Amino acid sequence: MVRLLIELNISGNPTSNKLEHPLILLLESVNEAGSIGKAAKKLNFSYRHVWGELKHWESELKTNLIIWGRTSKGATLTPEALEFLSAVTQTQLDLESQIAAIKKSVSKCMSVFHANRDPTPSAALSSYL
Repeated sequence: MVRLLIELNISGNPTSNKLEHPLILLLESVNEAGSIGKAAKKLNFSYRHVWGELKHWESELKTNLIIWGRTSKGATLTPEALEFLSAVTQTQLDLESQIAAIKKSVSKCMSVFHANRDPTPSAALSSYL
């Protein structure tokens, strides 16, 4: 069974609304580059690291993700991996407005702390509630 964990990180730095996961990054890179070696170079990882991660995810998901080329002729994604990336893209589109609304709501909540210069969080929250 695959489990999904969604985390909320509060930061003063701008953030993207993009779903992020190492597997998504690996598959997108291999798909764009056409080989594991080029994908590794693009990601600043070793070939061995990318190969190991792909093998790990194939084992974890109990499916093939890569059509392995022979004699360094490249690698392509399996139909299942392409379908996965397509589903991730669709999910990303479906979530964009919700993620933006969550960010706006969290920002509004956080502005309570900035508006009320009282260093005690409970005073800021009581004025908000």
